[in-house]
Amino acid sequence: MAVEVPKVALQVLTDLTGEPRFEVALWMTLRDTVEHRLEKIAAQRKAYENKYGTDFAAYQKKWNAEQVPNQYAYEVEKDYLEWEGLVTREAKLREISQWLM
Repeated sequence: MAVEVPKVALQVLTDLTGEPRFEVALWMTLRDTVEHRLEKIAAQRKAYENKYGTDFAAYQKKWNAEQVPNQYAYEVEKDYLEWEGLVTREAKLREISQWLM
């Protein structure tokens, strides 16, 4: 299957990576993007770990046992759902990262 790439897209990828070959430049950009997102998620995850003094797996056990103080307060529940989303996205991105290696 042939795909036509706009010249501007090829130029942007070449400028970003220094690589004139489209396939290589695209691959490099995808790897960089996944790496950047993983770093961003790690920082966000770390903020939750610092706030709640534990990693998500331990916090989730407490959550499921209903041992989290003020568990159903808006902020606590919102944090849990966002933290869970980060962990889920991180796992998916790690899977993608292995595919891109």
